[in-house]
Amino acid sequence: MRNKQNHYSDNQPDEVHTLSLPEQTERLYVLPDNAQHIGSREEQQDYFSYTDLFDPVQIDCLGCTAVMADGMGGLENGREAAVTAVNEFLNSYTAAMNDGAAIQDALFEALQCANTMVCQYAGAGATCIGAVVKENHLHWISVGDSHLYLFRKGLLRQLNQDHVYASELDDLYQSGLISKDDALNHPERKALTSYLGMPALTHIDQNARSFPLRMGDKLLLCSDGLYQTLSEEEMINILTNQKDDVAQTLVDTAIAKQKPGQDNVTAVLMKII
Repeated sequence: MRNKQNHYSDNQPDEVHTLSLPEQTERLYVLPDNAQHIGSREEQQDYFSYTDLFDPVQIDCLGCTAVMADGMGGLENGREAAVTAVNEFLNSYTAAMNDGAAIQDALFEALQCANTMVCQYAGAGATCIGAVVKENHLHWISVGDSHLYLFRKGLLRQLNQDHVYASELDDLYQSGLISKDDALNHPERKALTSYLGMPALTHIDQNARSFPLRMGDKLLLCSDGLYQTLSEEEMINILTNQKDDVAQTLVDTAIAKQKPGQDNVTAVLMKII
């Protein structure tokens, strides 16, 4: 079932709530930046890729597209699931766009095709997030708990929604059906409720309207190995003050914490210039 969710919110600050800003008229470009670290795991199960960001013909057709997947370490074939997800997503998205599909439809089809391929690995699973910058606007789609952030004028906001059991637990708490302690301390609070590898994707996060971008914006796709190690304050500090090698600095700062059991860390940055 298609479940498109719109993440424009009137309670966002004006600096982030882009609908309150005039349209950017000059054409914007994307400068890629990325870094990874295996952490303390035995295998790198994060994987990412871009479309060709320097080919004008490709950009006109596909936009500037980044895709990232995080293979689920508790399941088999995590690495294979992540690689398959990203490659199949890009192949399907490219084919759909070449056939004249609308971006949102192409992204939805790409995610479904990626899920079909990952399901061929018995017991495998992966998160997946795809982001497209085209004609000065952002489109995205995601499942799982990998994050898409917008950094603008010193403010960092997560744009997509996590598909984790915590969301349901918090709703139960708000309804008065369970206590706050029960919601916060549930042993399966971080369990994913939607991910590639399920027979049917129960939840898909996709922006219903294209999201206008501004020069100087930074888009960050990252795995939970990054945002569960660095605080938002630490991420903001790096995104604000680091001019070059931003993704590498984010990853290095996370690894330097020497967190026990550190997960794979991936940062995929798209600088809007």
